[in-house]
Formats: sequence, C-alpha cells, structure tokens
Amino acid sequence: MDNSRRHPVSLKALALTLGASLAVASAFAVAPALADNAVPTYQPWTGTTQGKATQKLLTDLKAKVAQAEKDQAASPDFLDDLKKLIADYEAATIVSQAAPFLDTFSDGEFATNPVWKVTAGAWQVDKSGSNRGLVSKIRQQANLNSLLGNLLNPQGTQSQSANAQYAAIYTKAKLPASFTASTKFTSKDRYGGLQISLYQGASAQNQYRLAYQPGNQQGLVLQRVAASGATVLGSYNGAINLEDGNAHDLSFSRNAAGKMTVLLDGQTAISATDTSLSGDFDGILLTNVGGSYWIREVSVKPLQ
Repeated sequence: MDNSRRHPVSLKALALTLGASLAVASAFAVAPALADNAVPTYQPWTGTTQGKATQKLLTDLKAKVAQAEKDQAASPDFLDDLKKLIADYEAATIVSQAAPFLDTFSDGEFATNPVWKVTAGAWQVDKSGSNRGLVSKIRQQANLNSLLGNLLNPQGTQSQSANAQYAAIYTKAKLPASFTASTKFTSKDRYGGLQISLYQGASAQNQYRLAYQPGNQQGLVLQRVAASGATVLGSYNGAINLEDGNAHDLSFSRNAAGKMTVLLDGQTAISATDTSLSGDFDGILLTNVGGSYWIREVSVKPLQ
C-alpha cells in the first residue's frame, strides 16, 4: 500500500506556509514592530525568551517530518525537500546572526577595541596626510615559505625591530565560514607584498590568504595554507601596480558551497572553489612581506 497517497499535500503550498511561519516567528523573536514610526514606550525585550518561538517551530517541524518518514506518510522526495528547507533556514539564520568586524583605525591606535597584537616588525597608526591608517614599512622581501610557521607568536625582540624581514599583526575575532573579507589600503613601494588572511587555530595553522604582489607577474594570489604548506587556489596572471597614491579596495569572499571570489576595486580578479576548511574562523592576520603600506580599513562580514 502506498501510504504517500493518504494525505496528498502540495509541496509548494507547504513550503510557502513553512516560509511564512518562519518569517513570522523570526519577526517576533528579533524585535516587536513599530507602527507609524511611533516612539516606543518600552524597550524591546531581549531576555531568555528571545528566539524561543522560532526554535520551537523548527523543533516541532523536525519531529513531524521524522514521524512522517517513520510512518511512510509522504513521498521520500517530499520529506527530503522539507528537511533541506529547514536546514537552509537554520544555516541562513546562523549567518545572519554573525557579528560583522570593522576597524578603520580612526581612534589612532590598535591596542584596544579591537585588540591587535604585533608578532613581527613595527606597526603604528598614522592619522595625518593623504596616507593614513595602520602603517607598516619593510625594506627586505621575505621568503614566503618562511611564513608558514607560527605567525601568532612573537619571534623575539629582533622580529619586533624595523629591520625585520616581514611584519605581522593579528586580531582575534569569531568569523563565519561564509564571509567577505576586505581591506582598503595605500601602497608605496613596487616590491614585496601585502597579505590578508582569515585563520583557524591558536597558531593560525589553517588559513585562507590573499596576497598582493606588486611588480610580480602574478599580481594577486589566493591560497589555502595548512601545516604542510600553501596551495594556490587561483591567481591573477598579470602585473598589478597600485602605487599611485590612491587607496584601493581588495576583498575576497567565500560562500557556503566554497566558491571564492577576489575583487580589486570592485572588479573580479580571481574565481576559485575550495571546501577544504570548514567551520568558523578565529581571527584576521595581516602580513607585510616587503613594502610600505597604509591600511585604512579592515572588515569581515557574513556572506548572505
């Protein structure tokens, strides 16, 4: 006997009903609506009941789907669609709740709010002139293979000096697996390179790293870094020289399917796909491997 015919249901209708129910529950869980732009008498409640309505709805739906699957009360394909719909909603909710990260260094320092820690070279904040932001100047180009070690631990007083071969600074922040990481910077010297990485682990053993390499025939390189070394995921095959005195925007993003895109001043420079690293990231690492850079802004936001 085909039990899937006992209760014929329109998938589209149920999906629409489910979506509407989740939207209503989310609206009540996040904040009460304000009518006619009126000034609220009371502040929105943010106690322990926040989000419980949505969570209960999802729990009940999962239970109903599991029971229907056990009783063979509906088409397996239909139940799979329902489970995927619930999973997609939960994933989107997690992403939307992730806090964005932004630092413009406009407060003139990097030691607080957020806390950046120097592990190599010299860093300072310059608030004057056309070049401003977090500043690092390195006159010697480092061997990139030497940067695969423990970048989050200082290498002694010599590495803190202005004569270091590279400069590194990082900040801890809980960042989502699907993200857009951006930096706005000014570059002065046509050698060396600037790297921005999202890392995992206390020693940054896993990273997605984007490197700008002025004067190199591969002007941009996107890498996955692990304990075994760096793997090139994609590159821009051509020289890029940003040393024109202007600030430039460089970003890379990664969606839930692992598709990665690099943008330079809003134009696509690299496309790649990688699913090797899973889970959230633990912070942002900036590395100067030769050159003079004024970093005006660093931001990471969840990718919707």
